[in-house]
Amino acid sequence: MDVREKRSRKAIRAALATIDAATQGRPLALALSEALRAGDKLGPQERRAAANAARAAVRELRRIDAALGIAGESLQRPWRKVEGRDKALLRYLALRVSVEGEDPSRALGELALPGPLRPRSIDDAALALWARALPAVEALPVPSEPASALAHRRSVPDFLARRFVAELGPERADAVLAALNLPPRLDLRANRLLVGRDELARRLEKEGVSTEPGRLAPDCLIAVDRASLFGRAHSEGLFEVQDEGSQLIALACAARPGEVAIDFCAGSGGKALALAAQIGAKGRVVACDRVARRLDELPARARRARAQKSVQAQGPEPSEELLGRADVVLVDAPCSGLGGMRREVDLRWRLKESELALYPARQLEILESASRFVRPGGRLVYATCSPFKAEGEEVARRFLESHPSYALDEAAPIPEAARVGRGQMRVWPDLHGGGAFFAAAMRRGADSHSCSGPGVPR
Repeated sequence: MDVREKRSRKAIRAALATIDAATQGRPLALALSEALRAGDKLGPQERRAAANAARAAVRELRRIDAALGIAGESLQRPWRKVEGRDKALLRYLALRVSVEGEDPSRALGELALPGPLRPRSIDDAALALWARALPAVEALPVPSEPASALAHRRSVPDFLARRFVAELGPERADAVLAALNLPPRLDLRANRLLVGRDELARRLEKEGVSTEPGRLAPDCLIAVDRASLFGRAHSEGLFEVQDEGSQLIALACAARPGEVAIDFCAGSGGKALALAAQIGAKGRVVACDRVARRLDELPARARRARAQKSVQAQGPEPSEELLGRADVVLVDAPCSGLGGMRREVDLRWRLKESELALYPARQLEILESASRFVRPGGRLVYATCSPFKAEGEEVARRFLESHPSYALDEAAPIPEAARVGRGQMRVWPDLHGGGAFFAAAMRRGADSHSCSGPGVPR
């Protein structure tokens, strides 16, 4: 257990509630937030313990259920017949015993009735039988089919393992999935409107926060110790929490001071704020999202970042007066999000195979709509948080084939370590840390009625 965790009965109760809700389809982040707010107040170490346990149980769900299936057979109590909150209790127990390798007596001691308000349909004696029947995950039988074996080892559905293997080959697929199963990294972006990265690191160190520089993005710091992170430096707007890959996407836009930029699928506005740091006080960033409530917190975040004069939330789409006038349009399109599984560990279980095929057409439609706002000579950046070419390179290729006035921008500021062909970027968790991101930087011809070639990616 992490020394910064406190596995109290309150923390275990919150973990059990989260596991129960998340394994019934509730998004893990919402389930955890609700569990942490319910009942007695939890301290920081208790919250960390509850969050880490819930995330690990959901991430390792496939192997946990396999271990419980074997234990149930030996006890003649089929796992498939266990119902309700008993499942969350046994999954938590299997996490600690089968996955983390704890001595069963320790877990049983912390779960003993009257316990952390756990289900009472399984008494202490029955729980002990389950604990002692649980095999270590390393001893579980592995499917003979290679993709299924990978899915078992990395605790993902078979269809995802097959897709990763088809895209990357078996060895690289294993490495990427292993990296996506690591605990999430906490990346910070120094707000260059107010502070440089080195100065921010010194300021955070004085506040008791250890950091190290990111590998690729010039404004990125990786928080080594999260304690006291959201202190004065954060309240003064010196940094935003933002994945390094996301920072690189904003940098690929090459926004310059005084320009007009549109963040077409802004979400909560992290990249809009990164663009604001590039264009400065005399520029303008218009943030849009078809789910308008996602932008609710952006005005407050912009004020904290001292960017309130340049950042404007405009709802689902930019106003028509911006048609053909924006210097930069960023399209971070809705996608499978699988590149962010380090942070959203439950996504692997919520995403359906049939949904994967639906994203590219929708992404192309959004990209085409956004391209109407780019001025002649302006830049269009398409990005996703997906490891799959169908959502990345293929969408960019199809757009360029049907829009000959656009070409890939060879001059886009993409680090060599992440460059994959002219004007395109791939960030991988096993190579660069963080998540998996794609971006294609394109430029519209200065004369919209002519072009020098489609610049189709190969």
